[in-house]
Parts: sequence; structure tokens; C-alpha cells
Amino acid sequence: MSYIVLARKYRPQNFKEVYAQEHVTEILQSAISTSRIAHAYLFTGPRGVGKTSLARIMAKSLNCMNGPTTEPCNICSNCIEITSGTSTDVIEIDGASNTSVDDIRELQRELLYAPSGSNYKIYIIDEVHMLSKNAFNALLKTLEEPPDKVVFIFATTEPHKVLPTIISRCQRYDFKRIPIEAIVSRLQDISRAENISIDNESLYLIARKADGGMRDALSLMDQAISYCMDNIKIDKVRQIFGLIPNQLYYELMMLIKDANAQELIGHLHSVFDQGTDLQEFINNMLEFIRVLILRKIGVAVRDVNPDELAIFDELAQLYHQNKLMYMMSYLIACKTDLKTSSNPYLILEALMIKLCRMDEIEDVAKLITKLSEGSPITTTSAAPPQRQTPQQYSKPQHNVYQAHEHHEEEAFSKMDCNQENLEKLWPRIVARIRKHSSMCALALDKALAKEAKGRQLLLTLDSPTTLSSIKMNQDKINAVLSELFLPAPVIELCLLQKESPTKVDIHRRTLDDVKAESPEIAKFIGLTDSILSQ
Repeated sequence: MSYIVLARKYRPQNFKEVYAQEHVTEILQSAISTSRIAHAYLFTGPRGVGKTSLARIMAKSLNCMNGPTTEPCNICSNCIEITSGTSTDVIEIDGASNTSVDDIRELQRELLYAPSGSNYKIYIIDEVHMLSKNAFNALLKTLEEPPDKVVFIFATTEPHKVLPTIISRCQRYDFKRIPIEAIVSRLQDISRAENISIDNESLYLIARKADGGMRDALSLMDQAISYCMDNIKIDKVRQIFGLIPNQLYYELMMLIKDANAQELIGHLHSVFDQGTDLQEFINNMLEFIRVLILRKIGVAVRDVNPDELAIFDELAQLYHQNKLMYMMSYLIACKTDLKTSSNPYLILEALMIKLCRMDEIEDVAKLITKLSEGSPITTTSAAPPQRQTPQQYSKPQHNVYQAHEHHEEEAFSKMDCNQENLEKLWPRIVARIRKHSSMCALALDKALAKEAKGRQLLLTLDSPTTLSSIKMNQDKINAVLSELFLPAPVIELCLLQKESPTKVDIHRRTLDDVKAESPEIAKFIGLTDSILSQ
């Protein structure tokens, strides 16, 4: 007897064996038990989650010798024929290879014949979205009013490609991805049935790589058994699928924390030497950081081997959440750059160096903020980073720029409102107002004059527009002034009155005046008059 792959050997044969789709199986069982059988069903969802398997189970439940029943016996002739795909009353059609109108017409001719030895004639059309538009339209009338004892079951991974008129004539059921824990549980059951030894780390790795598909998980399990025989170990599983252990990502994150670019690049080169796909490397690192962020904010993570949670918890104590989010954004941008770069190794090396320098990048951002506020900047040289032990990571590390900024805020004291202090602090006032209103900041910056007179701050403005802008934000300006001056001054606004233009007396010259100014023009006018008079 030829070998049967696990995906076929352990295909679900009843409703109970369909994993993680209880929201579908319970409704279908209830419909069968109450004899509320619809004439058309649409099963949608990702690949390998049980759509076609459940369609066959539904067919067996309807056509079982003991049926319709929610528990097909799987031993009667009808059940056996449906399981083997030889039943004349359960026709499975591949939508990808039967896309034309002629195929649908052939199907309609077959509908004229009643079931030969079953309760229902059932048509299972897989990947129904592959049918052409004309084929769908040809199916509409039949689908709306099918012959008695005929049931259609459609399956598709792309429901958006199915015509809305088709969907409206079906009962639609959306299948979801199978959780990793459910896949691990199923793989453990199969391992025991096959007398195979497999460690938990390998189970979780296969389940994560399956991406929610049970069929994919069983295919990966088959591949692992072919290589490892009856003793599957994690190191061999990683060799098969080219995966990098979480321990390596842990070491990379520790080196990034230490800003040890030299050793970090060395680890990266060892990854290159193993022939690891760079996109896969980035994807796995993104997944590692995702789990790290979830652990940091206290969310339970079910798709990770519980034995590995300790390394995530340790790193969560060392990294701030914002820094982890920055790292994810850099990695996502790097994925795009790798697709178009002629030297992807250079892109990845530059990324790792940038991650090591993230603290300096943040410091520059703080300096720019302080400059925009008009604050004085004092540079402080920092000692180069040194390798720290994991125990030292638990102590909070303060940045020299943060310490200096905090010290400067404490040292600042409110000033008297005089002309000298006003001129000194005016850039800071404008910068703070700019965060609230750019128009108001521009109006303050364009003030023709600003005078401090006792408790009054007199601003002279050149247009009603600037005056209106400042009046609208006067409360915010008063709040900023109260933070900088003691006592806080009161703003007085003055609009510069422009002088109205003076009247100019325009003297209109007569023809005699023109003649008197120029004898030549007078002579020309005289000749012209004599010609016209003739």
C-alpha cells in the first residue's frame, strides 16, 4: 500500500474533528438536527482551515444511511464512497478548471437526474471564485430555485471575487485561522498515534510557520518526519526550514542595548554565512519584537513556547516601549529597501548600526526641541558605552542629555518684566506660542515694537489681521508670560494708524500753454489749422 501523507490520513471525518471552527460546526449541526437544510452554502476563509473537509462531512451527514444525522457513521457505503471521492451523488468540482458557461450548462443538465441512492444530490465547488462572470450568471437562476433534494456547497479563499448576487443566494460561513495552541494539540495527538517523539519547541515552531492552517502544519510535520524519522529535535527542524532560534535574536537585542555594533555585525555575518533568507530574518525579528512588546504591556502570548518566555521578560525590563516601536518601524522600512537594493547585505548592516545608535538619535531630537524653544544648549561629552552584565541592566540608565535638561528646568527662575529680559526671552515666547498657533506666533514675530512698561507689555502692530490673531490667543500668551515673568505682565495692543494720502492739485494745461512752452509745436498747430480751414 502506498504511503498516505498526514494531511490526507488525518483529515477530519466528523464535526468534532474540525478544529477551531465551532461557530460553523454548531450551526450546521443544529440545522441538520432540525431539518432546516439550505439549498446553498458558501464556506470562506484562509487555506487549510477545513472548508472542503467540512463540506464532505456535511455531505456525509446528509447522505448517511442513518441520516440526515449530525454524526455520520463513516462505515456505510454512502459514507465510504464520499470519503473516497467515488460517490455518484456527491460531485466535487474544481472551480479553477471548470470556469466556462459550458461547464455550468453541463452541471444544469445533470441536475435533472434525481439522487441514485442517497437523500440529496450535493455539488461541492472548490475555489468557486475562479468561475467566469458569465458562468456565475448562468448559475444564478439554478442557484435561486434548484431542483428538490439538491444542495450546493461552495468553498473559496477569496470571497470578494464572488458576485454579490451569488453570495445573496447562499448561507455564508466565514472560517477563521486555527490558533497555534489548537495546532500544537493536534500535532501532539498525531505524534502519539504515529509513535513519534517531538519536543515542544519543534511543535510551536511548526505551528507558527503554518500561519493558522492545519493542512500546512501537517505538511510541515511530514517534512520533519522524513528528515528526523521518529525523533524530531528543534535543531534539525530549524535546519529544514531555515529558521533562526529566538536565542540568537535575544543576543542581538542585548548587543543593540549595549550599542556594541562591532559584535552585532559579527553575529549578523554568521547569519549570512548560513544562507538565511534576509526577508525571513527580518520577519522573524519583527515577530520577536512583537512578542516582546506584548509581554511588556502585560498581554498573554499563546503562540510562544512557555519555556522561552523568560528571555522575553528579561528584555522587556531593559527596553522602553517607544524604543521597541522605533525598532519595528526601522525593520519594516528595511524590508522594502531590501526588495529594491542591489546590495541587501549593506542595507541590513547599516540598519543594525543605526539600531545601536538610537540613543544618540533621540538625543538630537531633544536638542532640536530645546533650540526651537530658545533654550541655551550646553554640550556634555559622554564616555563610550561599555559592556554591562545582565544584572546591571535592571538599574535605570540616565542619558546625559536628559540629566542636563532636567537640571536646566530646575535652575530656571522667573524674571522681572523689563525691556532687557523681554528682548532676551522673546524668541522663547514665540516658540512656545508656535506650538499652539502658528498664525499667532507669526503675528508676534512681526510686531513693530514691544515695550515693557512696569506691569504692561505694549505691542505695536501694523495690521488688523495680526491684531485679531493675537486677541484670539491672548489667554495662551498670558499663560506663557506668567511662566516666565514675575509678576506676569498685562498685554496692551496698539494698532499703528497709517496716514491718509494728501490731495494733489492737478493743473490741467491749455492749448495756449502748450504753444507758449514750444514754438515748434505752436507753428505745427498753426499750419494744421490753416489746412483744415481750406
